Amino acid sequence: MKIWQIGTITGGQDGAIFGNELFRFNHRGNCTVHDLTELKEGEITALTPVAQFALDRAEDIAPHCNTVAFGTEYFEAGDEFPLLYCNIYNNYKNCEDDLRGTCCVYRLQRTPDGFSSTLVQLIRVGFVNDPMLWRAYEDRDGVRPFGNFVIDCDGGYCYAYVMRNEELGTRYFRFPLPSVKDGEIDPRFGVKCAVLQACDVLDSFDCEYHRYIQGGIMYRGKIYSSEGFTDNEKNRPAIRVIDTVEKRQEEYCDLLSIGYNEEPEMIDFYRGRCLYSDAYGSLYELSFEG
Repeated sequence: MKIWQIGTITGGQDGAIFGNELFRFNHRGNCTVHDLTELKEGEITALTPVAQFALDRAEDIAPHCNTVAFGTEYFEAGDEFPLLYCNIYNNYKNCEDDLRGTCCVYRLQRTPDGFSSTLVQLIRVGFVNDPMLWRAYEDRDGVRPFGNFVIDCDGGYCYAYVMRNEELGTRYFRFPLPSVKDGEIDPRFGVKCAVLQACDVLDSFDCEYHRYIQGGIMYRGKIYSSEGFTDNEKNRPAIRVIDTVEKRQEEYCDLLSIGYNEEPEMIDFYRGRCLYSDAYGSLYELSFEG
């Protein structure tokens, strides 16, 4: 892998790119938007925020935005943006219902002042306490039982993946991506909730243990997953490439070993280019060829 800095943006968790706009989220569901057409070839460009907004009902249900992605389904014909998927991850880890294995679905709209969002659906994995499938141990959880989601826009699927333990590795599940019309009304949040059960799993496989999953994206059949913490020798900043067809880890890129020591976060593709940002807003381009 080759890596070089191309700019700076707002720091935070994961982000998603649609058109020429990069949407960068923080752990409380706040978003800053950057215009990628401002990038200058051969220069490190400081991208000025062009808009800011908060995800709908963040006071009721705030996604950590550990993974964020646009899908392909539109809430209504004529919408500018397809549905936006943001996972809860560990924001409610100390609550009675920690909402593990949950993803929020939003309708995003442009307004005269910027952007607005509307919570339109929840997607939940229904077997998050099953030690044969999701949970790390028979009698207890692993260190991160919360799970990430990525969207396969080419195949119409979603993948949920979770750290289990070092012996069992990280497990990936492929599901049909629910339509926004699917599910039953959740009495707590008042929107439809599509529950993915074990019978809905189309495929699953295990890969090497990912040491504290961060941002992720699916692109052309491969999942690009960042992980690790700042200056952490054991849980090293790194990026893995998972081939979902071959069901194997294709590449492991140890960022710390080549001098990039900040906590990894956002990863997505822009016009075929892989863009990556750490937690503090340094924006890089990655190449996995040669």
